[in-house]
Amino acid sequence: MRGENSKVKTIPENYTSVTPWIISPSSVNLIEFMTRVFDAELVPNSIIKNAEGIVIHAVVKIGNAMVMLFDSREGWPSSPSYLNLYVDDVDKTYRKALESGATSVTDITSLWFGEKVCRILDPFGNLWWINERIEEVDFTKPEEIARRASTPEAQKRIAYIQESLDAAMKMQGKFFERKVN
Repeated sequence: MRGENSKVKTIPENYTSVTPWIISPSSVNLIEFMTRVFDAELVPNSIIKNAEGIVIHAVVKIGNAMVMLFDSREGWPSSPSYLNLYVDDVDKTYRKALESGATSVTDITSLWFGEKVCRILDPFGNLWWINERIEEVDFTKPEEIARRASTPEAQKRIAYIQESLDAAMKMQGKFFERKVN
């Protein structure tokens, strides 16, 4: 126990204070998708199955983040995840996602705050924000931020991002309605 041994870390090695946990109809298939698209790495010996062969625990590492997974059960409601992921090459990742069965919900868009972003709905109903930092923006300069954010192009791109999010959420709802019926 921690109190008895002060050498035990509060947060395990390679984890952060908050760790995403994805509940999926097939953790094994989702892990394959994340490995193909996001270069995820399955943590060795992390898949634990119950007597029925259902995954009750699995862990992958994407970049410097750990993501935990387990299989949903019959009768459970859909519980999609919403994940924000930073990558080195948003174009490549977006293309790999689409080739691997994801649906585009937001085309790659450069935004005023120094990021190229897109969104995909993976084949399991999870919504991913995929981002690439392309420029350092100094948020301590209000005049510069106001100038960048107020251009017609910046406003148009932010409006598109919001409209596509609305469409994505509706698409996700329909995705899960089809899965239930």
